[in-house]
Amino acid sequence: MKKRLITGIVYIGVIVGFFFLRNIHPWLFGILVYAFSLIGTYEMVHALTYRKQAEDGTPEAPAFDISLSQEIAVYVFAALFTPVYYLVEYFAPGQGYRGMLNLAFLFALAVFCLLVLDHKRCSLQGAGGAMLCAFYPTALLSTMLLANDLEAGTLALLIIFVISPVADTFAFVVGSICKGKKLCPDISPNKTISGAVGGVVFGTGASVLLYWLYTLCSDYVYTGWGSSWAGAPWLIFALIGVVASIMTEFGDLTESIIKRKVGIKDMGKLLPGHGGILDRIDGTLFASTFVYIVFELFVLL
Repeated sequence: MKKRLITGIVYIGVIVGFFFLRNIHPWLFGILVYAFSLIGTYEMVHALTYRKQAEDGTPEAPAFDISLSQEIAVYVFAALFTPVYYLVEYFAPGQGYRGMLNLAFLFALAVFCLLVLDHKRCSLQGAGGAMLCAFYPTALLSTMLLANDLEAGTLALLIIFVISPVADTFAFVVGSICKGKKLCPDISPNKTISGAVGGVVFGTGASVLLYWLYTLCSDYVYTGWGSSWAGAPWLIFALIGVVASIMTEFGDLTESIIKRKVGIKDMGKLLPGHGGILDRIDGTLFASTFVYIVFELFVLL
């Protein structure tokens, strides 16, 4: 427990540190996203190619038979993704997403071409595994880069990085106290329905509280959907809190089912007491995607 607490404090300190760095220049926040991408990709590739031991001690086949050339393609994609975004942004402000999109198309083409060029080692199953490793986490992390460059990027990132840990923490606390019926016993036997409800309630409260504090500490004025009605921003940010908290839970359960199917306990060992980077940001990835879309379509009109 002590090790987990210390690691959690260090992790929070790193996140807060990058929030200060983005005040110097918003692009400095990309360093954090880049680190998440590279480390998370390694953890994902390692998980999908992990060979668990059978009862007789012999190694079983991995979940995905990803060849060396397919692995290299995945790592090159992750290594280029964030730099390409900022390179395009430098020469054509506001167009960074085009660089990421084109790189994703090139990666997909490369994976298909490898089925021909390295046909003796590459399988269709390996191609699917490579696509999965590229999408999760790197492609999902792109929403953090995009949210960072929004007009209200600070608020969007605060929502992303506060709601997920709040929802996750209070889901654990409420579930431990209230107990009750299990949420998904076949996927994550420790999660309860009461905990899930508690996570959503506190996550929603955190979203509304963040909006209120942000308006007090900045000159931000809500101009989104229904801005002519005084209650619109409170409703929007409450709904953001509800859905982002639910998405956090889905992200956590998604990673749990991946780990269960490949036969591992944690995605990595980088964070003592927590596991790997993906064990820490699984819910944040899902919440980030939702928050960015809502900000783009409803909040920043």
